[in-house]
Amino acid sequence: MDQSIPASSPVDASSFKYVVGVDIGSQTGSMCAFRPDKSQVIKPTDFANATPGFLVLLTKLAALGVPPAQILLGLEATSRYGENLSHFLESRGYQLGFLHPRQTHAFAQRRGLRAKTDKLDATTIARVLREREMLVSARCPQT
Repeated sequence: MDQSIPASSPVDASSFKYVVGVDIGSQTGSMCAFRPDKSQVIKPTDFANATPGFLVLLTKLAALGVPPAQILLGLEATSRYGENLSHFLESRGYQLGFLHPRQTHAFAQRRGLRAKTDKLDATTIARVLREREMLVSARCPQT
């Protein structure tokens, strides 16, 4: 049963208990989590882009104490880097949405955010979802 968000649909992050931004690269990823009220509950945390790192992420998500369906995870569509993580999370019932990198870049520019690190990117992705400014695709858009 596919519980993903329909392709290119607006997402109401307030219907989720938590919003998680994930920035994934070829070797590592970063994540952070917010409540819809904008309070940060998990500070930006790095993890390996491999099964041991996915288990670290899963442990952090489980510590939130809600079912996976109540957590919205956003990832940038970054080629194939996030494929394994996406499958790992979807198979465990997490809700995923993919943002085009231009969406998060434009969001950051409008807010004067200039620094670019994986941890800041994860925070920006979570903020994009939380502030419901963008359309989210359930499938990785073509870049």
